[in-house]
Amino acid sequence: MSSAYNVVLHHASLPMAEFRTRYQDQARYIGYCQACKNYDHVWSCPSLPFSVADYLAPYQQVEIIAARIDLAPATIAAADTPEKIRTTGYDIVITVKRQLEDLMLDLEPQLPGSRMLSSGGCNRCERCARADKQPCRFPDRMRYSLDSFGFDLSAIAHDLLGIDIEWARDRLPDHFTLVHALLLLKPVEYDWERFLQDTAAKFRN
Repeated sequence: MSSAYNVVLHHASLPMAEFRTRYQDQARYIGYCQACKNYDHVWSCPSLPFSVADYLAPYQQVEIIAARIDLAPATIAAADTPEKIRTTGYDIVITVKRQLEDLMLDLEPQLPGSRMLSSGGCNRCERCARADKQPCRFPDRMRYSLDSFGFDLSAIAHDLLGIDIEWARDRLPDHFTLVHALLLLKPVEYDWERFLQDTAAKFRN
């Protein structure tokens, strides 16, 4: 537990074919990506140098790991200007996102052939090298985002995890949500409940 926020982890599993049928709509979401400042400026985001269908083709199973970041009432109240709302929300989300990404990257060698997908664009660098037409500085750590592949994060969170994604507007929301995935070549036996317990403990200060 942090004085500013508390992280609650959620998990769901789905066959890849069903996951794509229910939640992927590239034609719809590419328009949103094109309107984003990250488009063609961040390596994790569109335009992508490969076919998404080909990238996903080897994988049979998807393990969804989501972090619901519950903000403390005092944190929400303290963000009483637009600038504080923006900076406080960003700092909390990026801190948790980087922690969760690193923990899920550590899973990949435990489940050979697996690949993590993140939530939103990569934030490992202050300025992505792609903006300067340079190769990624950390290709071993950078992972593509679920939304860049046209997946509907709001529907995934609502349907599979029972979480409604909230956004910062004129105040901080009660919670933020990060939806990550681990792609598996085939279904495997793994103690996901233990993973959630061990991972949740790492977010407690």
